[in-house]
Amino acid sequence: MANRLKKCLIHLIHKDQAGFLPNRFLKDNVRHIINLIEYLEINNDIPAALIFIDAEKAFDNVSWSFLLKTMEEAGIEGEFLKGIQAIYSKQSAKLVINNTLTDTFQIEKGTRQGCPLSPLLFITVLEVLANKIRSASDIRGIKIGSREFKIKAYADDLMLSLEEPQRSIEKALELLEEYGRLAGFKLNKAKTKILTKNLGIETKANLERQHGIEVTKKIKYLGIWLTPKNINLIDDNYTTTWNKVKKDLDAWSRVNLSWLGRMEAIKMNILPRMLFLFQNIPVIRGTKIFKDWQKVLSRFIWQGKRPRIRYKLLTDRKERGGLAVPNLRLYYEAACLCWVKDWITLENKDLLELEGVENRSGWHAYLWLGKGKTHKNFSNHIIKGPIYEVWEKNKKVLEPKTPWWLSPTDILSLKKTNLDEQSLKYEDLLTCSQEGWKLKPYEDLKEKLKGWLHYHQINARWTEDKKVGMNEKKSKFQIEIIESKSKLLSKLYNILLEHDTKDIEIKEVTVKWARDLGHNIEHEKWLKLWNEGIKFTASAAIRENLEKMIYRWYLTPEKLNRMYKTGNKACWKCKTNEGNFIHMWWMCEGIKKFWNQIYDELKKMLRLTFPKKPEAFLLGMVGKEIPGKDKTLFQYATAAARILIAQNWKNPTLPTVKEWQLKLYGFIEMAKMTQRIRNQKNTKLTEDWNKFMVYIESNLSNLPTTVGLT
Repeated sequence: MANRLKKCLIHLIHKDQAGFLPNRFLKDNVRHIINLIEYLEINNDIPAALIFIDAEKAFDNVSWSFLLKTMEEAGIEGEFLKGIQAIYSKQSAKLVINNTLTDTFQIEKGTRQGCPLSPLLFITVLEVLANKIRSASDIRGIKIGSREFKIKAYADDLMLSLEEPQRSIEKALELLEEYGRLAGFKLNKAKTKILTKNLGIETKANLERQHGIEVTKKIKYLGIWLTPKNINLIDDNYTTTWNKVKKDLDAWSRVNLSWLGRMEAIKMNILPRMLFLFQNIPVIRGTKIFKDWQKVLSRFIWQGKRPRIRYKLLTDRKERGGLAVPNLRLYYEAACLCWVKDWITLENKDLLELEGVENRSGWHAYLWLGKGKTHKNFSNHIIKGPIYEVWEKNKKVLEPKTPWWLSPTDILSLKKTNLDEQSLKYEDLLTCSQEGWKLKPYEDLKEKLKGWLHYHQINARWTEDKKVGMNEKKSKFQIEIIESKSKLLSKLYNILLEHDTKDIEIKEVTVKWARDLGHNIEHEKWLKLWNEGIKFTASAAIRENLEKMIYRWYLTPEKLNRMYKTGNKACWKCKTNEGNFIHMWWMCEGIKKFWNQIYDELKKMLRLTFPKKPEAFLLGMVGKEIPGKDKTLFQYATAAARILIAQNWKNPTLPTVKEWQLKLYGFIEMAKMTQRIRNQKNTKLTEDWNKFMVYIESNLSNLPTTVGLT
């Protein structure tokens, strides 16, 4: 029912209501308010007030009779209306007070908590109030261009933007009171606040006395701190949030988190907090702040020690060998580019009228011709400036050639786009022939154009744009971003990340491994390792060990000597040969002996013979020599050996086969717990570990006697 109702409400509920409906977002309201404040900052002769209305128990006080009447007036009828009436009519309840049951009383108000219909029914009821406010001539909204901006709502969070504050607020409060008597709406004056712009101190005091509502200097609306000066947005939001982040990172640094665990903490806790700000207030200029943040995150990941892996490598996708650590700068730029979409599509008329009131040219002229560089009011705007900066930086990445979505008619606009007219795109104006792209004949376009002069102006614009070249088909940016409505942020982030990390597609570590192993490893094998080889287990410890091996994380005597000039490069175990990476892990006589023992045990366990390749034992790169049904067990077995070597890294003594068997036993216990947690069948566990169980029966001495697959 809720999904069906949404399809109706998207056409019935004005776009001023941003809550609970498809393709309406919290950021739309915040963007609207920031644009209003910016407009009033420039036009400082307009006295105005933003009143943030708090409703007392808004959802609990909705009158059922008013709700049902509203649904009927909205055209909802038949079986659907009967379904709603079944929920919101003739319900009663009793209360237990001091172990005594009260008499039955009728329930006549409040939407049902947890019901998916509740928020939709609420905004339907609230739309009656919103329509009244929009149509009330004695409540004056802020008039910009041909539009008047009065109200914005996100569920029950209402914001009124009013000129002539004293008179308009009084009329608005009268209307709220009248609506409340019918619908059950109750204004909470104690929590309702007023933010003023271009009003004197005495006028503000009169507003407070007259209406009993506090005039505040700062208010938190939908999670964003707002003030009469947009210049405070960074300090009030980004700075305060980052200070809390740093406190959290300091606290987590004292907790025994693993290396991968620290990176996961950034993804799961820090990134969502910053993304909320990026998506709602993209007002950061330059890159300095991101460099400072990256230093803090890097210090946390490496626990204040010297980083062993470049931060850019950490941010690369896991499918390409990275660890998917968030790149905050790229996430911010992706969020900015999500806002650019409105400038490209030219569909959100109210937003473009408000945000572009000071524009001298059409939006596409700023986007494609770089008009923002010469129009200082555009580049100095609190929102347009930072977003335009990001667009200019990434324009050639997203659209290296003239895009299909570009509108020459919008570019030719002398002032801001005439939003009531159709903006024709090259997609509509061009045709492709054997000679390439060319403008359609005038006869084909005359109904869409204003005349011959208009056609020749477009042709002149096309003559310039075709010098850049025209895409043969729609660009990835147009298909995945402009024409899509879902997952825009993640898609944009991936596009930017791919460009940012293109210089490290062939990882330096792969070259070092090829040198140590004495032969090249095909790129496809690395891709398979990154995409499949690491995912054979849910164990963070095993995954971390494999990631550290891939990136040669472990500090050897030879590397420590290069870093700190210790004067000693000898292996900690054999004390004779240089302790470089491949020696410490494979070539040292002691380590070689241990690997030979593991190799012999594996042949007995798997009951087959296979070559002893270092890439298989050190990196888990298993070829066809190990049957598919045995690969998981082989991966666990070699991981157990590697972890034991790492645990005895600087210890001259070597791990033993018995320790290796115990480590494997621990892995099977962990696998059983994972199976129970995930409610998986026992078949996979038996298939993976059956040969180990057969093998271990002959090695039961000093091992737990409760080993089993059940």
